[in-house]
Amino acid sequence: MKYFWLILIYLLFIGTVCKTVAEEKDLLWLVQKQYKNIHSFSGKFIQSSHRADTEIGPKKAEGLVSYKRPGKMRWLYKAPEEQLLVTNGQTMWLYDQLLENVTIQKLEKITAGTALSFLLGLGDLQMDFTHRATTKNLLNDQDGLILELKPKKSTANLAFIQLNVNPESYNLQAIALMDHQDNYRIIRLMNMKYNLEIEDKFFEFTVTNDMEVIEAGN
Repeated sequence: MKYFWLILIYLLFIGTVCKTVAEEKDLLWLVQKQYKNIHSFSGKFIQSSHRADTEIGPKKAEGLVSYKRPGKMRWLYKAPEEQLLVTNGQTMWLYDQLLENVTIQKLEKITAGTALSFLLGLGDLQMDFTHRATTKNLLNDQDGLILELKPKKSTANLAFIQLNVNPESYNLQAIALMDHQDNYRIIRLMNMKYNLEIEDKFFEFTVTNDMEVIEAGN
């Protein structure tokens, strides 16, 4: 690409770049729009955690997830051991049944500009992230459109995220979160049912006298 047909190639190249950028922006907008249109969902999740400093395979976990806009989410881990992560939009509780303790944290302390903020319906992908070309094949083992997003605000625990979305509905199918040490976690969503009637009390947690309470960064 030197001098022959330089002007034509230049025009074609610029047109292609503009189209690609526009398509990326449109895709990001479509994903955000679809997620905002979902008032609630429930289904199953499978999580795999991969560490870069070990040859041991990924740690697996699975359970049930429920969501209600705005800001309410419940992750019930069934295996390998039972744990509950639940938030009512203001407070987050992490209950470890085996250790009989509950960690309590204000949600606002950990959500701004993060993937969690998007999942809770509190954030905006276009405002909080920059869409870029895929740098690692984390979610290519299943059908779907893949977006790699780098947070605009530097965070200690997050280098980038990848989203796998349904190419027709733009519903979220999986999310991968990569840290700065090349450790990453993949969460796959399955058997999702959308716009269900879920009571607010399902996203509350009652601390009992037999639980050890840990206040985290409040």
